[in-house]
Amino acid sequence: MEILMSIKKIAMSSRNSGLLAMTGKAVSILNLSLRANRSNLIFSTLLIFFILFNLTNFAMAEGVKPGEFLVLCYHAVSVKAPTYAKMNISQEHFVEQMEYLRTHGYNPVSLDDILKAREGKKELPKNPVLLTFDDAYISYYNFVVPILEKFGYPSILAFVGSFSDNPPEGLPEPLMTWDQLREVASKRLVEVASHTYDLHKGIQYNPQGNIGSAVAVRTYNPNTKTYETEKEYRARIEADFSAQDALFLKKLRFKPRALVWPYGWYNAISTEVAQKAGYLFGFTTKEGFAHINRLYEINRIVVENEPIEKFIEAITQPKQEKPPIRSVQVDLDLIYDPHSYEQTDQNLGKLIDRLIEMEVNTVFLQAFSDPEGTGNIKSVYFYNSVLPVRSDIFSHAVHQMIIRDMTVYAWMPTLSIELPDSELNENLKVREIEGDKVRPSKSWYRRLTSFDRKVKELIRSMYEDIAAYSQIHGILFQDDAYLTDNEDYHSSAVSSYKARFGKDFITMVKDPELSLKWARYKTDVLIDFSKNLMEGVRKYRPNAHFARNLYARILTDPESEVWFAQNYELSLQAYDQVIIMAYPQMENVNKPSEWLKGLVKKAKEFPHGIEKTVFKVQAYDWQKKEWLDDGFLLEEIRDILSYGGRHIAYYPDDLWVDRPMLKVIQLEMSSQTYPFMR
Repeated sequence: MEILMSIKKIAMSSRNSGLLAMTGKAVSILNLSLRANRSNLIFSTLLIFFILFNLTNFAMAEGVKPGEFLVLCYHAVSVKAPTYAKMNISQEHFVEQMEYLRTHGYNPVSLDDILKAREGKKELPKNPVLLTFDDAYISYYNFVVPILEKFGYPSILAFVGSFSDNPPEGLPEPLMTWDQLREVASKRLVEVASHTYDLHKGIQYNPQGNIGSAVAVRTYNPNTKTYETEKEYRARIEADFSAQDALFLKKLRFKPRALVWPYGWYNAISTEVAQKAGYLFGFTTKEGFAHINRLYEINRIVVENEPIEKFIEAITQPKQEKPPIRSVQVDLDLIYDPHSYEQTDQNLGKLIDRLIEMEVNTVFLQAFSDPEGTGNIKSVYFYNSVLPVRSDIFSHAVHQMIIRDMTVYAWMPTLSIELPDSELNENLKVREIEGDKVRPSKSWYRRLTSFDRKVKELIRSMYEDIAAYSQIHGILFQDDAYLTDNEDYHSSAVSSYKARFGKDFITMVKDPELSLKWARYKTDVLIDFSKNLMEGVRKYRPNAHFARNLYARILTDPESEVWFAQNYELSLQAYDQVIIMAYPQMENVNKPSEWLKGLVKKAKEFPHGIEKTVFKVQAYDWQKKEWLDDGFLLEEIRDILSYGGRHIAYYPDDLWVDRPMLKVIQLEMSSQTYPFMR
């Protein structure tokens, strides 16, 4: 106590009212901490001194936008956090953080406050923050609740029902008992939420035995060699919620109204089931501010055991700027061995070793089979209901990459698929006109028409399947989403034109002014077609990102929209990334460096042009049938970066011949090239 009085005298002598108030609160906390952990005297004393000398000059928190609030996600708060559990923080850091919130203008709120704000009955205070604690560790009962009561801060405790009888091995500390849960549930400042009954675990989701979050994936049964259907998935989630409700009613005498998704994973189906079950709130671990209008997708910042500076950075910049993309577009065809799964898996390992050594952060991974290189897709590498499966290896390849912190996009055909039903496939093909004759298009990509309802349904189904049965981060749309100036004359397209413009189609095409409108209409239809596919993916991967390949000419010559039905500016608005195929050799460019400079310069003219554009260079000359000189390729990449380009990709890559040469290409493709990305 002599130490406590000395600290208070220091505060009084400083004549700093803020510091004195901070000290008074800290002294109360220290008293409480000493009663709970008398052996922790040294730690508590050091903590008070840290608060006094490091937070003397504090600034108020900057305000957030109306309707926004900050949510912090904690786990165990131990006397000394174990080094192997980075999400469990020390008691020292926790008190430090609470004191920072108090002295920097943050106002902790409850779920009732948020609900009233949502209903327009009450405004949220300035800089609102919600405190959540996952898993119901004993430290919440012994330490956190007493501390928060001293501060007057409300909090939410998320509890996994099945853990009460069968706690998993390897927990950083014991879990709370039912008596302790009942005690905290009765407190005014505590709300007990559901962390599901038995979904806080991993389950097998592909033939290779990979394990994924029980909410995020469909189960795979190795005995029957079958995947869980959507109906079965929905029933599994419903049964879990029912079991949790029954347990809460039996043990706590109430049903939870808030749901904390295990590992932050959720999707449209699980959210729909949660709403029907009566939940009013759904918590994720997506970064950024939460909003009162998105209470089923509440973002949270996961607090880790780091110094106060990192905590301050996390709460003042909850949505961190993404690092520049360094990507390789990879052919799965190159590693697939039709004669041996074991060899295929070994090949995958070699590919991943190459990507790791290259230190890229993003992979555009081929999800379809195209060994002949025709661009017209007859089979794929993932389970689906539309095309034959050459081999079900895509989800496994994705898994092996994402566990190594790579962002993986499924590189997918948009329209150029060959349906097993040849008659149906022929009927649905894009039509072109030559003279007065309308016929199936003879273009490189044998595409299906984007105007037909059946095509929309079939391809959306395929996209939903890849999202449901793999853990992709996003989609790269193939460069097959185009229509030339003499396409699409399909009957469904002609009907659409007439309905849109109210004129005879042939008359419209001959009118120069209407012809331009026709081109823009085709552009819009292709974008809308892809948006429908994006909707299908988001059904299972709500945070998925989408990129689209565009020809370089679309950027340099906007009038070429008439020939391709593609538009760079509209694509920037529609997609997360636009992939410009910066292929000087394919475009027969005489001065590649100047041409690449022109691409970057043009992108700068558009809002978010540099931010959202990935410049993809070619590593192989398809006309000469030879690999580009690695030094020349490196020079092209450096040209793009020196002119102000931010994101880089290249294609193709061949690990079997080491082209491009790893030791050369990694000089610019490595995300570690930039110190701030380390």
